[in-house]
Amino acid sequence: MTLALADHDWCANGAEAPLCLLPLGLAEVRARLGLPPACGPAVLQLAGAVLRLQEQAGAGLVQVWVRGDEQTPGRCLAPLCQALGLQQAQLPWVSDETGPRPWLLSRLDDNGNRVPMWYFRARVQAEAVARDYAARGHRQTYEVEHAPGGPDG
Repeated sequence: MTLALADHDWCANGAEAPLCLLPLGLAEVRARLGLPPACGPAVLQLAGAVLRLQEQAGAGLVQVWVRGDEQTPGRCLAPLCQALGLQQAQLPWVSDETGPRPWLLSRLDDNGNRVPMWYFRARVQAEAVARDYAARGHRQTYEVEHAPGGPDG
């Protein structure tokens, strides 16, 4: 099931990952997914993952991004192609980095609840985002760890 979301539901925080290019314009993608016509990027939920689809200026192709709370971006390819009536072989480009993101940024709140936030490919990037959150003065703490189910987790 495809669910259209508001643009503010994207909130990538530096952990987003480009997934692929679609051989379609954004108007055609919106039509095939049953989304209302609109200007600008489309944000949608598909198979539990949040995706951002943005037309490349002058190219007539749509680039697909996967939000950072999806540990394995590549799992979005099959449902996306199925929803669009495409075969993966028809995609002009697919990222080489579709496997699990091994680093997880979690928030520990005042009550001791650990909340997974974003997955990252590189620990240094996850730690930079954690420092950025911590510098905002919130009472929560942020931790970076190997993600469960990742290559080393």
